[in-house]
Amino acid sequence: MEKIAVAGAGAMGGRIGTMIKQAGYDVTLIDYWDEHVAQIQQHGVEIQTEDDTYQLDIEAIHPHEIDTQYDLIIILTKAMQSVEMLQDLKRYDAIKPDTAVLTMMNGLGHHERFSQVIPMSQIFLAVTVWTAGLRGPGQLLLEGTGGIELQRADGEADPRTSTINDIFNNAGLNSTISEDVFQSVWSKATLNSVVNPLCTILNKRIGEFAEYEATRDMIKPIIKEIVAVAAARDVQLSEDALIDKIEATYPEETQGLHYPSMHQDLYSGRYTEVDYLNGQIAKYGDELGVETPNNKLLTHLVHQLELSHVDQD
Repeated sequence: MEKIAVAGAGAMGGRIGTMIKQAGYDVTLIDYWDEHVAQIQQHGVEIQTEDDTYQLDIEAIHPHEIDTQYDLIIILTKAMQSVEMLQDLKRYDAIKPDTAVLTMMNGLGHHERFSQVIPMSQIFLAVTVWTAGLRGPGQLLLEGTGGIELQRADGEADPRTSTINDIFNNAGLNSTISEDVFQSVWSKATLNSVVNPLCTILNKRIGEFAEYEATRDMIKPIIKEIVAVAAARDVQLSEDALIDKIEATYPEETQGLHYPSMHQDLYSGRYTEVDYLNGQIAKYGDELGVETPNNKLLTHLVHQLELSHVDQD
C-alpha cells in the first residue's frame, strides 16, 4: 500500500497519521477544519510527547483538494461526520475498487452506514486503546501507549488485512488481527456508553464519578441492556468482564483524572456522539425487541444538555 490517507486529522487521526508517516510511508491528512489544515500546510504538525516537542512535515488537505487515489484510507472523524467524509472521498475519486477503508471510530454501526456508500468488501473495522490530545490547530499531545485490533468488517480473509496490520506495527502501533473484532467493538462501546454519558450528565471527571459508593448500582442496569442487545446480534459479552473494564478506568493512574470525550465535546460547545453509543444501542434494541429504557434515557438527557451548551444555529 503506497498511498495512505487519514480522513479526520484531529487528535487520534493525527496520532495514527503521524506515527505511520514517521515509519516512512506516504501519508496525507484530510480534514474539514480550515485553520488546522492551514497550520499543518505552513508549519507541519507540532508533536508534544512525555519527553520531547518537535515538528513533523506531513501533507494536509481539504477533501475538495484530493487529486489522487489511495490504497488505504483510515477514517477518524467524529462519528456524525463520517458518512459525509466517506461520500466526499468517493465524490472526489479518492477511492479505488480495491481501496481498503478502515474505521477506528468510537461507537456502533459504522460498517452498516459505510456499506450504503461502498461495498462491504472494502470496509475494515479497528478498535484502539491509544489516546491522543489536540492542543490547538496543528498541535498534538501524544502520551502513553496503546494497541489496535482489526479485521475486515464481513469477517472474510483478505491479504489487505495482513498488509494493514504490518503497516500499523511498523509504525509502533502494536496491532493484531482479530478473529472477532465485533466483540472488541461492543466491549469498547459499552465502556463509552457508561462512562461518557454519566460523567457528562453529572459534569464529573471519571475518578470523581467513581467516588460515589453506589456507582456499580448505577452502571449495572445500563450494562445489562447492552449485553442483551449484543446477544441478540450474536455478539457474546460478559457482564462481569465489562464491569471490570469500566472500573479499571477509575484510578488516577489510568483515566480517573480525565473528563471523557463526550464531556469534552459538550462543554466545548460541540454535539456529542451519544447517538452512535447509547442511541445506537436503543435503536438496535427497538429493531430486535429488546428493552433499553436506561440507554434511551441517557440519550435523551445528553440531547437535553446539548440544547443549552451547543449553538443551535
